[in-house]
Amino acid sequence: MVSTIVASARARPLLLGAVSIFLLLSTVYTLSVGLRATNGSSITGDEPFYLVTTQSLLQDGDLDLGNQYERESWRSFFDHPAGLWKQMVPAADGRLVSPHDPGLSVLLMPGFALDGLRGAQAQLLLLAALTMSLAYVLAARETGLPLLSWLAAATIGLSATAFVYSTEVYPEFPAALCLVLGLLLVRGRPGNLLDGLLLATLLSALAWLGIKYVSLGAIIGVYFLSRASMEGRGGFLALAAVSGATYVWAHYAIFGDLTPYSINTVYEGAPAVDVLQSHISIEDRAYRVWGLFIDRRFGIGRWAPLLLFILPALPLLLARGRLGWAVAALIGAQVLIATFVAITMMGWWFPGRTLLAVLPLFVLVIVALIEALPRLLRAGMALLGVYSLAVTGALILASRSQEIRLAVDPFDMNATVFQITAPLFPQYTAWGLETVLLTIAWLTIGIATLFGLTLRAHGEALTALAARPRHAQPGTRSGIVARHAPARGEGP
Repeated sequence: MVSTIVASARARPLLLGAVSIFLLLSTVYTLSVGLRATNGSSITGDEPFYLVTTQSLLQDGDLDLGNQYERESWRSFFDHPAGLWKQMVPAADGRLVSPHDPGLSVLLMPGFALDGLRGAQAQLLLLAALTMSLAYVLAARETGLPLLSWLAAATIGLSATAFVYSTEVYPEFPAALCLVLGLLLVRGRPGNLLDGLLLATLLSALAWLGIKYVSLGAIIGVYFLSRASMEGRGGFLALAAVSGATYVWAHYAIFGDLTPYSINTVYEGAPAVDVLQSHISIEDRAYRVWGLFIDRRFGIGRWAPLLLFILPALPLLLARGRLGWAVAALIGAQVLIATFVAITMMGWWFPGRTLLAVLPLFVLVIVALIEALPRLLRAGMALLGVYSLAVTGALILASRSQEIRLAVDPFDMNATVFQITAPLFPQYTAWGLETVLLTIAWLTIGIATLFGLTLRAHGEALTALAARPRHAQPGTRSGIVARHAPARGEGP
């Protein structure tokens, strides 16, 4: 009885905090509706292809876009004067199918049915606000710091990247919602059969948003298996196996291959292995590990300096148990995907897209970082947060006045608050002396920060390890343990 009352009292502030973040962000996100992506249209890139698939599902009940192109019904939501081009080559049976997983298109059917593009954007902004409010709940539960978690979630939710993508028709925010829900489910539940089935269903939905998210789902799956009961593990693995087999069969039935990319005009029927090989590159992309954060135009830290120290702060999560390890693994995996698998980080989209799926998880990192810092540096982080909000405000004004186009030239906005810091960031379109020197400076700061935070988080353990006496043991010579056959039950 008493424990129930205490739990209810603790849950109430979390609920109020989550609701307040949801209301704040959903209100502000409405300002992103209707902002121009290019000179000719309000949406661009892959966005119209997700929506024309939604339209086909509603009008024809299938994924074949032939009728939509023939009737030009896409003009109801895509206003570019040149019309909607084709990203796909016809399938063997003549069907025209968008070269994207259909999960997002299915998800947007209610909003699009109500009010076309605006209805879909309204649905997306509500999902984005919900994602950030749940990220607050995750951070507050894990750290026990609800106020700091609220401030971090609100600031990151109001960062330029989150603001822009709250209504852009991409699967990244829905994927982020799946990740946050998965972590909350695994963290707060006992890991029984029902939990295993729920998580497998959630991760299946994540895979249908894009095959690029399968590796992220696998990390959460491994986390669940590490703590679940036998029934939970069995249920999860059984449903995941059925779901995986269905996923593979459906992709071959719809796209003729394991990935949708094989019908893209760029690849024109190339098998999945060739598509993957064309995506992966190491030598010429390694700089993206830090460029994703500090590039002058596309670095997410350029638009929200509060996020500049996400990577050096990851060791702080490792001291928080298995959930911290899982979050660090998710962020690290997405950075590696954005670095070595994504074709470019400088596409026709607003900066930060390739990190957006794990952006809400940055809330926990920021809370852990601020908690670990001395008071003076906490004040510095607060100033970075305020500056990040100022950049978002400047972006809103520049975009609504049509000074810039979000997917073309947002980094050219003239706002002093944004341009004043430009000389501090390297520009990776060319490797001149300035770029090299700035890169060295940032890497030095980052490595020093990483070293300092690692010592702070794991200093006692490292000191104890270094101080451990190395005395000779029986069966050894000079302290070197002799090899012996393992006893029954002993590991190798």
